[in-house]
Amino acid sequence: MESITVDELKKKILDSNPVNIVDVRTNEETEMGVIPGAKTIPMNEIPDNLKEFNKNDTYYIVCAAGSRSAKVVSYLEEQGVHAVNVEGGMNAWGEEGTVIDNI
Repeated sequence: MESITVDELKKKILDSNPVNIVDVRTNEETEMGVIPGAKTIPMNEIPDNLKEFNKNDTYYIVCAAGSRSAKVVSYLEEQGVHAVNVEGGMNAWGEEGTVIDNI
């Protein structure tokens, strides 16, 4: 499974590369904030939202700590989607003092 650190993801965002970030936490969790530009699709809704994933793109999957996102990455890979796990999730993102958007 491919993975990326929050520092590496932050660099991709700052380099202005189009970055597809999907936050798979629950709606209650994402109310506390998300990575700017991230799309929110709770983990249990991923199978019903496969149409949201273009098989020609790369998706960076984030949760709270990296466990749920790893499961989603495995599932998406089985569906032919290129997905990358964000190590440490939003816990690591917050520890870096990185900006979050409140929704």
